[in-house]
Amino acid sequence: MNSESAILFTQCLQNDFTSLLDKYDPLPNSLHIGYAEANRLLGEMVEDGPVFSLMDWAYETEPNHLKLIHIRDWHDPNSKSQEDHLIQFGYHCIKDTKGAEFVFENWIQKDPKRAEIINASGLNDFVDTNLESVLKPYKGKPIKVGITGVWTEAKITFLCYDLKTRYPEFELAVCSALTASSSLSMHFIALDQLKQILGVQVFSSIGAFTEFLTGEQPNVVKRISTNARISSEKLKLDPKYPISDLDKQILLYLFRDCKEVEFKTLDGGFSGNVVLKSKSTDHLGHAQVPCVVKIGSRDLIAKERTSFERIQEVLGNNAPSIVDFCELNDRGAIKYRYAAMLDGNVKTFQKVYGSMSDGSGLDRVIDIVFGEQLGRLFEAASTEKLNLLEYYDFQSKYAKSVRSRVESILGGPQTNDTICILPGYEVGNPCIFYEKDLLALKEYNAISHNTSYVHGDLNGANIIIDAQENVWMIDFFHTHRGHIIRDLLKLENDVLYIFCKIETEAEWKEALILTEILHRQEDLGIPLPFEAPKELSNDKLRKAYRVIAKLRSYYPRLVKLDRDPYQMHVGALRYAMHTISFDECNEWQKKWALYVGAKLIDKIKSYIQKSKVLRIDYLNSIQNETMGSISNIGLTILPGRKDRGRVLQDDLQTIKNEGITHILSLITEQEYIQYGVTDLKSEIPKLGLEQKQLSILDQKVPNLSQMKEIVEWMDSVLSKKQKILIHCVGGLGRSGTVACAYLIWKYKMDAESAIQKVRESRSERAVESHEQIRFLELWEKTIRN
Repeated sequence: MNSESAILFTQCLQNDFTSLLDKYDPLPNSLHIGYAEANRLLGEMVEDGPVFSLMDWAYETEPNHLKLIHIRDWHDPNSKSQEDHLIQFGYHCIKDTKGAEFVFENWIQKDPKRAEIINASGLNDFVDTNLESVLKPYKGKPIKVGITGVWTEAKITFLCYDLKTRYPEFELAVCSALTASSSLSMHFIALDQLKQILGVQVFSSIGAFTEFLTGEQPNVVKRISTNARISSEKLKLDPKYPISDLDKQILLYLFRDCKEVEFKTLDGGFSGNVVLKSKSTDHLGHAQVPCVVKIGSRDLIAKERTSFERIQEVLGNNAPSIVDFCELNDRGAIKYRYAAMLDGNVKTFQKVYGSMSDGSGLDRVIDIVFGEQLGRLFEAASTEKLNLLEYYDFQSKYAKSVRSRVESILGGPQTNDTICILPGYEVGNPCIFYEKDLLALKEYNAISHNTSYVHGDLNGANIIIDAQENVWMIDFFHTHRGHIIRDLLKLENDVLYIFCKIETEAEWKEALILTEILHRQEDLGIPLPFEAPKELSNDKLRKAYRVIAKLRSYYPRLVKLDRDPYQMHVGALRYAMHTISFDECNEWQKKWALYVGAKLIDKIKSYIQKSKVLRIDYLNSIQNETMGSISNIGLTILPGRKDRGRVLQDDLQTIKNEGITHILSLITEQEYIQYGVTDLKSEIPKLGLEQKQLSILDQKVPNLSQMKEIVEWMDSVLSKKQKILIHCVGGLGRSGTVACAYLIWKYKMDAESAIQKVRESRSERAVESHEQIRFLELWEKTIRN
């Protein structure tokens, strides 16, 4: 009976697949993973890289605790059965050649009996090999199995699939840092599929991966004492920010090839992290390229490393590159190198903000971050269903901590439905929102929003500007594919409640005016004017407004047609409530964030409650009896649209209950199919309602004769005191244009006044495109003539 507690597979870790290359060397064959991936897998200094670190650990582990199985490609060029394979992929791993050797061949030579070597000549490692017989003693046993090597989407995936189906009792795991492919994008797609489809555990940390197998992790301390040229006395640390002895050991490892290193502590990173900028010289006394080192919790740092690697290829030289990492006990570190960061004074976005009297001075930095750096991620945006309350992590489990913060700010228990922040400033109690409302308050359905990879925690300390005005980002721990305006919302939050130092009651009251202006923006597709509103007289608040106006100038290109402010309110609430726990905020800032959070809760609750019943907005009548009939014109979204999870019969019943008699549909035949409402036209007559159809393309307009026919039809209906409902898909662009055209035709309103009337009745987003506005101006001229 075998007593091994775990098995470690290495897959094709051979020279022809993974040997280090110079950057511009041609690939030796079509299966080599390339310069970048080989560097990531083996490390710039191979003897201390990920694979060698793993092998060092594996060969030191007792054989009765860890079974080693090395699978290698092993080809015979004279074998007829292998001919097609070698023709398809090119000649590689020919037996007894240098290319077929393992990259860790030294360990094989030192202890040839320690590992089982499986020679595989095809894509399936069980065909024409002895692997099944090697694994026979373990069949039926709950063995932990780790798999490393290349290619993630092919050989690694095929092996995981075979093991999962042949040995379902095995507990499988891979490590991102110990697997590789021809590109990082394919690598991570494959890892996601392994996790989602096969249930394979995916570790970011090498230490966590080896601990999964045996409970132990690689001995970095041994390699520090063996390989480091630097001594602890040559680490010149920032005396204002002392670090632990463990973190010093990590720095010794990361700068083991140096003679001397000087560190400057940068602001940034989350609690427990150390972020340092290095200025180092090599053992010959030559100055090295500056680096930034981030040290923190091992598993969280590993997660940040893999999160950053997902976007590293896209960002290119606009972001750092990872040149090394280290894990020691429960601590980990990443060493980032910047393509052009120069020595000198390094400032954070927050410090630059504080030194400027006018927020326009940050325009260039904002354009670089959102237009160039993150802009590359935004270019690959897609529309996906996103439940925003879930995405921004609104959960009742946070109720206790929210109550603690609120009561600390207000100086006592808050048991009423409302809280009084200052006399005359009473708002709903946010504690109740977390304790009760979130248990029942659910978005009607996940709505499609624009998503892309985002930084995920972009604050004023994570954007740094060097002495040559180069702009960089750090701290990619939260990088993920998510809500496309998340980074803008996060940075806006920091500008308001952290950078803007509110210090008096008068400033606080004016600050509320600022956030009221910001959060009443109804159309995210219309940027804020850069000039601060006249209601703001305080220079600090005017500067904050100017910076936020610049940030929001990116909204139109990112949200595109998804212009509803609800998405802004949810994200803004998430960060405002988080801010009330920040030590760096004074009491006025916390009260500001708390007040705004409570107001945003009201907006969100109102939106969700209204969204469950079909919302119909009627044109507001004015003090003119002759225009009373316009209150019988309603606008709404496409009834029953399935992408919003709506129920057609429920929406039609709401329309019937509202006393609607006629429905004007402006969508195309394709949109009936696209939004799952193919029964709409047949169901309307069943409720005794009449329907008129005019197909208009989204964001477009009809011709003048079509519009004339429509407004005359509307007038005939309204003259009988009946009610018309106009809908397109969103009830804004096409519907708003038709409603405006009727006001211009019937009541001789000018185009601007008609648009204003419809927008105040329906939404600021009504009449959406420039083409629709130009059409109404032409329509007005046509009517006048």
